[in-house]
Amino acid sequence: MAQVRLSALVRELRARVEVLEDSDWSPAVPPSSAAGRPASVSSTAAPAAVASASTAADPGVEHRFALLRESVLACRKCPLGAQRLNPAFGVGDVHARVLFVGEGPGFEEDRRGEPFVGKAGQLLDRILAAIGLSRETVYIANVVKCHPMADPSDPSKRGNDRPPSPEETEACRGYLEEQIRLIRPRAMVALGASAAKALLRTTDGITRLRGTWREYRLPEGGESIPVMPTYHPAALLRDESLKRDAWEDMKALKKLLEAAP
Repeated sequence: MAQVRLSALVRELRARVEVLEDSDWSPAVPPSSAAGRPASVSSTAAPAAVASASTAADPGVEHRFALLRESVLACRKCPLGAQRLNPAFGVGDVHARVLFVGEGPGFEEDRRGEPFVGKAGQLLDRILAAIGLSRETVYIANVVKCHPMADPSDPSKRGNDRPPSPEETEACRGYLEEQIRLIRPRAMVALGASAAKALLRTTDGITRLRGTWREYRLPEGGESIPVMPTYHPAALLRDESLKRDAWEDMKALKKLLEAAP
């Protein structure tokens, strides 16, 4: 029996190494080669206090999530509601310890009604696996739930994406805030500039924001939730030089989760 458990452990470790060595995710510079990095990167240290989540799962969360999803399906608060095919409400564990927040649905997400299902989503899955997480153990949502299109007259056109406008972000803000309120995550990750700006209500760019734990509070107050801004997976696909910094951000997240009760 001990030999069986040892063999299973070896297979798991080998799988983890394969994930980290995947050319689509592994940083251009190995994490172990980070000597001589700018001092600002050290700010990834976990915050002294981590927002506590409910120790007992709320049996009503699933029901309230279902009601919220119905509200999003019927939403016409901004023009995006009339242009999209399917809202990408969110996916994952409603009792998750970590909430990942992206910008908005793209072409594939608009068709499937789920966030991060295209190439950027596949890379996000690899990133999660590299720190021992998965799409099933976290929750993934977007700032806006409907596809912001550069040319809404042609929704069948690929590459027809744009960042959500401030007006669209504000129209959809209540849905994201309610998701945060229901999940009560121990930490959040803002994927890209639009998500970071929306959560932190700042105009700073993602290069300036990433690498440092920030704080988020719901409008009604309460305990703060640590937020790690990092690059959007789509940015990593465009520029592999960003992978090293993104990996440092994910290591900081892993460290925080390991330290949290």
